[in-house]
Order: sequence, then structure tokens, then C-alpha cells
Amino acid sequence: MSPAADAPAALEALTALTLEALRLHAPFDEMEPEALAFLASRLEVAYYPRESTIVAPESGVVQRLYILKQGVVRGSGVVPGERSADIVFGVGECFPIGALVGQRATVYNYRAESDVFCWELPAADFHALLGRSPRFHAFCTNHLAMLVERSHRAVQAEVGAGLADGSAMLAPLGTAIARTPVSCAPSTPVREVLRRMHDERIGSMVVVDGREAPVGIFTTIDVLGKVAAPQASVDAPIASIMTPDPVALEESATLADAATAMARHGIRHVVVTRDGRLAGVVSERDLFALQRVSLRRTSERIHAARSLQDLEGAAEELRKLARHLLAQGVAAEQLTAMVSALNDSLTQRIIALAAEHHELPGRWCWLALGSEGRMEQTLVTDQDNALIFFTEELPLEEAKKQFLPFAEEVNRALAACGFPLCKGDVMARNPRWCLSAREWRGVFDDWIRNPGTEALLHASIFFDFRPLAGDARLAGELREGVLAQTRANRAFLRAMTQNALRSEPPLGLIRDFAADALDLKGLGARPFVDAARVLALAQGRPETGTAPRLRAVGEQAATDGFHFIQGLRLRHGNQVRVERLSTIDRRLLKEAFRLAALLQSRIRMDYHL
Repeated sequence: MSPAADAPAALEALTALTLEALRLHAPFDEMEPEALAFLASRLEVAYYPRESTIVAPESGVVQRLYILKQGVVRGSGVVPGERSADIVFGVGECFPIGALVGQRATVYNYRAESDVFCWELPAADFHALLGRSPRFHAFCTNHLAMLVERSHRAVQAEVGAGLADGSAMLAPLGTAIARTPVSCAPSTPVREVLRRMHDERIGSMVVVDGREAPVGIFTTIDVLGKVAAPQASVDAPIASIMTPDPVALEESATLADAATAMARHGIRHVVVTRDGRLAGVVSERDLFALQRVSLRRTSERIHAARSLQDLEGAAEELRKLARHLLAQGVAAEQLTAMVSALNDSLTQRIIALAAEHHELPGRWCWLALGSEGRMEQTLVTDQDNALIFFTEELPLEEAKKQFLPFAEEVNRALAACGFPLCKGDVMARNPRWCLSAREWRGVFDDWIRNPGTEALLHASIFFDFRPLAGDARLAGELREGVLAQTRANRAFLRAMTQNALRSEPPLGLIRDFAADALDLKGLGARPFVDAARVLALAQGRPETGTAPRLRAVGEQAATDGFHFIQGLRLRHGNQVRVERLSTIDRRLLKEAFRLAALLQSRIRMDYHL
């Protein structure tokens, strides 16, 4: 056979080898076969010696996509004033996607850290591939979200199919409505409501006003408790026994929002509205098919608890539920919201039982601090809490003597339920953190005016406070005063920024990560948490959670990165060994660290550090 005749066979063999190599990496392993063949047939291989520049801003509009075949590439921001950070690329990763999609020059300088071989795809073929492959298009326009989806699916694959996955939990609530809603007027006799519920085979009846707005709900559980047991008249109007003001969410809310509402209120049904009018009802059964535990059951155990032993059992069931949801791949944001809602209920029940044993003067409010205040608790979280009170009945010290034993009882009960006592004693039982409203204003004022090391340490915990039980107005009044001061004190915010920059994401990498074991809390979550706090305080934002703070200041990408880190913490704990992570999770973690560094660059530039 002539050399000319051998050429097509050699080209076919080369393309097959390229396809085999690409299929080892995302997104190529899930691309459509025809699109992947198109890609492989148009790739060329180029070599770049160590320390040579592959593409840079001065190269002009980017002319090709680079897929790393062998070696290590570092991308470094070079534009003065640009928020940027280094990122290291490994085999199978692509660059510069954003510049190619936008048909512009890159803002990064991509340099070979070792001898490098790249597959290269001309820009015209890149844009043709975007049109041929929806999967590739999705990756290039929102690769972080796509990789997170892959990570969720991988978690589910480890335990088999079951509960709706994290991406499904983000679906609009309206998609879960299974049937046309059945409703009645407030004047409808109970007899008629019971007949219709039986005939329609439904577990709830929504009571609506003349504008079709929900004003009440009646469920099968109410039949026993409100009709049969008290032998109520079935001729009475349903308004006399319905539960007024039912929990309602707009149809654009997510399934996760409904699950969180069920957990928080201990209910089985959420009313769905469209512009305030009844659109349907979603039940717990619609959302979950758990084998042994449910949000409703766990919530009911908490609310029915009459002793510490009861609460300990409810706490164990809560952790069992959380582990079940985690194993089924529920996304970090939704899982932490549900866990936090149930933890709140547990703490509130402990406080209520303890309050029965004490004569508490005046008004008071139990404050959640730290991760609890941010509603970002993982499965194992120690206590951070405080107490604020206001009373004109007793002298300050006498009032405090009555509140401290109450706080001691609550702290010890929380410890018995699996929330360890804070090693730094940042708890309401400590006289330093059981203060009157005036004392708290003085404490925050001193921290803001004199931001020394201890003040900044406390600020990272106390500035995330939220009311958990008691009179929430005390917390609201304190917050208003604190935010008014932080907005006006640039020196304090600059000191907070300096403190936030001390924990840098591990981007000084050569291959994957600088160490085998990574501190996901200190080096992963903390940069997001601290930067979000600075940005929120600077703008006087009232949010306490990291994700709400980031969204409020326009940092959606950072929000995604933060939630991915939180998901890893839930699955692996605060310390994780790199070799335990999948290839997808390593790529995501690297991207999350880059987003954290970008966030730090923003606050660094804001205060010229």
C-alpha cells in the first residue's frame, strides 16, 4: 500500500486515540458522539517549552481553544486594577473559554509551568462546536454549575437512586403541582368539605376568599383533632375550625424552599400561589419518599418533646435525616437550610422548656452567633450564642443573676443534644455575653472604634448574630445601631478586611494542591465568609448568611463556589485528603478557590491593601 493510501488510516487512528484521551475528562466524556468526533477531527497538537507564554492579553482577540494534553499551565491576571488571581490548569482542562465565547482578548497571561502539549481548536470551529453540542455549550457558558451537577450525580451514584437530587430541588415549586387545586369558601359547611375531600381523595382543602387568595387550610389530621375528638358540629362553617393564614409560597419558589418551610413550621402541606391567588398544594409526599424518617416526623418529635431525653432522641433523628439527605445528593444550600431550620426548632424547644423553670424579668432575646447565626451549620457544630435583655424592674446585676442560670441550663441541654460547648466559652452562660441592650451597644461600639486583634476575632463571630427566641425586636434594634456605625467607619472596615485577607485560598500550586490534606473550613469556607461579612457591613446590609450577603452585593459566582465548599465539608468533614476527591471535585475545588481569591481581590482593592 502506498504512503498516500496509508494517510487516511493513520489519521483515523490518530482521531480514535484523541477521542479516547478526551473521554477521560469533563465535559468531553458526556458530549454527543457526533460533536465529539467533530472536535477530535479538527484538533491540532502544539508544543510549548517551560516558561513560554501560550496566550496573553497582548495576543489580541483569542484565535483558538487550548485543551491541556500534557504538562501544567498557570493563568495569571496582568491587567492593573483588574480583580484577578492565579489558577493552575491540569491535563484535560480548557482555556481561555470566556474570552473565546466573548470573542475578545484574554485578561490572563497563560504560561507553561513545565513542558506543555496542547490540543488546539481554531475559534471558528469552537463556535461551530457550540452550535453542535448543547452539552459543550452549557459547559462553556456556565461550567461551574455544570461541574456541580456532575458532582451531585456522582454522590447519588454511590448510594443509588432515591430522593430528588440537588438540581431537582432547585426546580420551581409550580412544577410539583400534580392537580388542579380544590378549594372552598370560608362559609362552606364542614360536612360539605369532608364529603369533597373524600370524593376527590385529597388530604387538604384550601379555604379561599373572593379573590381566590388562600386564607386557611383544613387537612385530614384536623378531622380527628378538630372534628371527631371534640365532636364539633359538621354544619358549622369551615372558617370556624380551619387553620388560618396557611404557609404559602409563590410558584416561582423552589422545591427546596418548600422543604425548608415544612421543616421550620412542622407541616405537611405548602400552599402554592400565583400572584397571590391559589395555584395548588404541594405535600411532603410530593417532595420526599424517605424510608424511616421525614421532615414532618422529626419536626413533630421536637415540638412534642417535654424532657431533655425526648430532645436528645429528636436530635439523633435530626442527624439521621441530615445524613440521609446528604447521601442522596441534596445540594449544600438546601441541606444546610433544612438542617438549620430543624436545629432552630430544637434550640427553641430547649429554650422554652428551660424558661419554664426560671423567673425571667423584662424582655430578652436569645442570639445565635457564628455559623448558627449565618444558618450554615454542618452536621457537627459547637455552640456560639449570647443573650440580650432589657428590664426596668431590677438593677442590672440582679437581672443578670436571674438570666445566667437560665442560660447555663440551655447551654448544657444543647451539649447533651450533640452541640458541644464552645471551647472559647462564647455562650450565653458566660457573664461577658449575657448583657443588657445598653451593654451590648457599648460592646459593639468599642469593637468598631478600637479594632484590635481581640475585637476583630469577636467581630468574626458576633457580627453574624440573629434572634432565635424571645423578643426579636431587641436584636433588630441592636443591628440597626451596629450597621449605622459600620457604614460610617472606614478604619474599622479596613481592619476587618486585613483580618479577612489572612486566610488565603491555596492557589500557590504547581500541580493540584500544595498539601495532601486540605482545611476546607479555614482555607475554603472562611475566605468567602469573611469577605462577605466585610462587603455586607460596608453597605449596611442586614443579611447574616454568607450566600445572601454575596447575592446582595452581586457575587453570584462566589455564592456557587462557597456552596460547593460547604457541600464538600458536609460529605468529608473540615479536613479532606486530595486523593479522596474525584477528578470533577478537584476541578471544582480549584475553581472555588479561584473565586474566593477573586472575592478577596475585590475587598483588597476597596481598601487599597
